[in-house]
Amino acid sequence: MIEAQSVSLTIGTANLVDRVDVTIAPGRVTAILGPNGAGKSSLLSLLAGERKPSGGQVSLSSKPLSQWRANDLARRRAVVPQSAQLAFPFTVEQVVRLGFALTPPPPKQRADIVAQAMAEADITHLRDRPLPTLSGGERQRTHFARALAQLAANDDGQPAYLLLDEPTASLDPAHQHGLLASLRSWVRRTNGGAAVVLHDLTLAARYAQDVLLLSHGKVAAQGAMADLEGAVLERVYGIGFDRLTDSAGQALYVARGL
Repeated sequence: MIEAQSVSLTIGTANLVDRVDVTIAPGRVTAILGPNGAGKSSLLSLLAGERKPSGGQVSLSSKPLSQWRANDLARRRAVVPQSAQLAFPFTVEQVVRLGFALTPPPPKQRADIVAQAMAEADITHLRDRPLPTLSGGERQRTHFARALAQLAANDDGQPAYLLLDEPTASLDPAHQHGLLASLRSWVRRTNGGAAVVLHDLTLAARYAQDVLLLSHGKVAAQGAMADLEGAVLERVYGIGFDRLTDSAGQALYVARGL
């Protein structure tokens, strides 16, 4: 598991993350929620090992991230950022193959891994398109496929982890559900774990077993989405929510308006 123990991140005088405890467990999806500026992306960067905490510790399989070699860590966790800039006009397939940079699988397996990753991200039809010609949502799905390809090289029998920062922000509703359904399917198939930053409470309720609600860098609530009290959501977001049920029995969270 990925475990953060009293982890903090301070930049200047700003406490972006303030003594947060969270566990990203194998076989589960954890949604990180909160309003703008709550510390969601900053926390994800700590969980990924991209930033060094100002206090506390983040560990993977009980070993501090700072002690992992880059290629070993790349086999166990992959990151899908909010946006990723590439200096060259790589095709979609070439970008997906970049997932092999630190974790190259056997050559005979690579084509199948790429094909499966692109299929799960619904980008097979884009494989020959240069990345700069894609929409924001298509680029996001391409980087999701790259992360899937990266973790396909994990062959040590230990769970791998996907960390995604607002992966649905540029996606239409169908692809929002498609990407998160693929993420959930990957978690179930591999017994991996996932942490995903979301703004949509309905998506969190549908696809995440655990939620972490942040406010001003601190944990405001933690647990199952269904257990979060309406008063807590209203206090954190500054707006009330009605919890409804759709025709399939799934929870819907609708903001009441101001």
